[in-house]
Amino acid sequence: MDHLLPPEIADADRAFPEALAACGDLDALLRLKGAYIGREGSHAARLMDLLKAAPKEQKRDLGAAINGLKNRWEEALKARQAEVEAARKATGAQLWDKSLPPPLPPRGALHPLNRLMDRLVDVFRPLGFHVEEGPEVETEAHNFDGLNIPADHPARGSADTFYLAGHPGLLLRTHTSPVQVRTLKNLAPKILEMGGIRFLAPGRVYRKDEIDPTHSPMFHQVEGMLVGHDIGMHHLKGTLEYALRALFGPTTEIRLRPSYFPFVEPGCEVDVSCPLCGAKGCRVCKGSGWVEILGAGLIHPNVLSLAGIDPAEWSGWAFGMGVERMAMMLSQTPDLRLFFENDQRFLKAMGGLD
Repeated sequence: MDHLLPPEIADADRAFPEALAACGDLDALLRLKGAYIGREGSHAARLMDLLKAAPKEQKRDLGAAINGLKNRWEEALKARQAEVEAARKATGAQLWDKSLPPPLPPRGALHPLNRLMDRLVDVFRPLGFHVEEGPEVETEAHNFDGLNIPADHPARGSADTFYLAGHPGLLLRTHTSPVQVRTLKNLAPKILEMGGIRFLAPGRVYRKDEIDPTHSPMFHQVEGMLVGHDIGMHHLKGTLEYALRALFGPTTEIRLRPSYFPFVEPGCEVDVSCPLCGAKGCRVCKGSGWVEILGAGLIHPNVLSLAGIDPAEWSGWAFGMGVERMAMMLSQTPDLRLFFENDQRFLKAMGGLD
């Protein structure tokens, strides 16, 4: 029946044993397998086209010839693959030096977001800032009331905030600002003798946001607060210039735009000159040369009063920044969800694993 095969196929069949013997590794074997029995462009594929076009009376004999040829090629390729793999294992066993120490498993490291929060803390430490922490399950008094947030504010609604069922007045904190309230209340008697206070409050916060490339119901913030005598916006601007230049580079410029937050007065949004394009305009800054990075302002007198601190004697400023937002900008990561999916390839690329 081999006489039914076209000459070029017969020639390929005669060359097959020599080509197979010349395959010294799996790559070469896979190339030969693709040339002979691959789905497209192989000798087997051309034979199937030949079978489709053959006269009806020849199809039976031609089909038997084609199947016999394909089966012979497949069996020979499998046998050669087993020989190549056995030879590779034997070579590896011979090259193994028993005196060498065993390979160590991959070492873990801090998550990229934790590394960035540590970096932010390190930037502010030389300025005398320390770290304060607070619970993630908060009271309305600390999360809203102590921050001068009115009872009818939309943020207090169940559409935006996770309240604990069966526990009236308890919720998952929506920002790290309750740490400011707790710290001021706890240290109010000592503020005078300490001459003021300055601290950072990094941590997780929760809001009822839909999960998408730029939003998550759980994310991270870093709050900063300074309380002292005769503190003004110039102190805030100078501190932020120092910190943001330490983070983004010495040529970074900042600008303050008026904005409203219930717990500061006056309030502002703070932009930095885009560190990715040098303020020339790019996709990240949407061609403007500026990127919004945080909100800030002078502490509202009501916040100080509610904490037991006399606003006639003391003043201060506060700021809050989103850690994921900054991480996405610094790394040009397009999707916030990548930071929470624990894909080791992404974490290694971000320096999250050694």
